[in-house]
Amino acid sequence: MTKFEKVLRHLLLILSITTVPVISQNQGNKNGRMSLKPLEEWIRAVKRGADDLFFKGDAFSDTMLVRRHENVVLECEAGGSPSPTIHWLRNGERITQGYSQDVKDDEVAFEDKVAPNGSPLLRLGKVKSRLFLDCVTFNDEAEYTCVAETPFKRISQSTALKMDTTLHSEERCMVKKAIRGEPARIYLWTALRLEIEGATVQLLCRAEGYPKPEITWKDNNGKEMKGNGPEGLYEILPNGDLLIKDITWARNMGDYFCHAKNNVGGDEVSTFLYPTSWEE
Repeated sequence: MTKFEKVLRHLLLILSITTVPVISQNQGNKNGRMSLKPLEEWIRAVKRGADDLFFKGDAFSDTMLVRRHENVVLECEAGGSPSPTIHWLRNGERITQGYSQDVKDDEVAFEDKVAPNGSPLLRLGKVKSRLFLDCVTFNDEAEYTCVAETPFKRISQSTALKMDTTLHSEERCMVKKAIRGEPARIYLWTALRLEIEGATVQLLCRAEGYPKPEITWKDNNGKEMKGNGPEGLYEILPNGDLLIKDITWARNMGDYFCHAKNNVGGDEVSTFLYPTSWEE
C-alpha cells in the first residue's frame, strides 16, 4: 500500500477527531500532503480553551446490565489537544491498571510541548482505553467512571454496573489469576496523532497481565523497532510508550503497531501518526 493510499484510508479517522472539517476541495498539494488551513478554526478554538477535550463514540448509558460471571469490557475514547490520557474510577476511587506507578504516566510527559524554534505545536490526538472486568459477581456492582484529562482540563462519564437477575449464566469463575496467569491486554493506547514535522511525539501503549507483559512496537513499514533506532530517532519507554523524535511526513507517516504478550496470551493495537506542517 502506497503512502497516498494510507492517507486516503485514514482521512475518516482524522475527521473523527473533531467536528471541524479538516479536508476541503483542492486541499492536497503536489506532494500529496494535507495543508492545515482547514484546521485553523479548530486550532483557534483550542487556544481559546474551547473543545480542547471531548469524548468520542457513544456516551455511557446510566445503567449497564450484565450477567453474573460474564466477562465485561468497558471502553472509552477521548480526543483533544494536548492528546489526553484516560484512567478509571470505581465508586470514585481510582482503579490501578498495569504496573507503572509513575505520576508522569498521567500525562503525555515526554513529548515536545513546543517546537524546537519555540512555535506552537498541534498536540492533537485521540486516545482509547478499556477496563476489563472478568467473571463479574454482585461484588462488582458499582459506578464506573472514565476520566479523560490533560494538564489543563478533565472530563468524565459514568455508568452503573448492575447484575441482571433475570438472565441465567452457566459460566463459572476460573481459578485465581496468580495460579493460572492472565493474558496480556492493552488497556490504554493512542489511536490517532497529528503533529507538526520536526517535533517529538509520544504514542501511548499500556498493558496489563500476569506475568508482566513485554511490549514491542512495529514501525510504519511493519519492521520491529529495537533499541533507540537509527540515529536515536525513537525510544520505547519503560511504561511501553513509543517516543518518536524529529518526525517527518516522508519517514514517519502511517500505522504503528504495539504488541503486548506474556506466556498466557497477547494483544495488539495500532496508532496512526500524521506529521504535517503549518503551510505547504
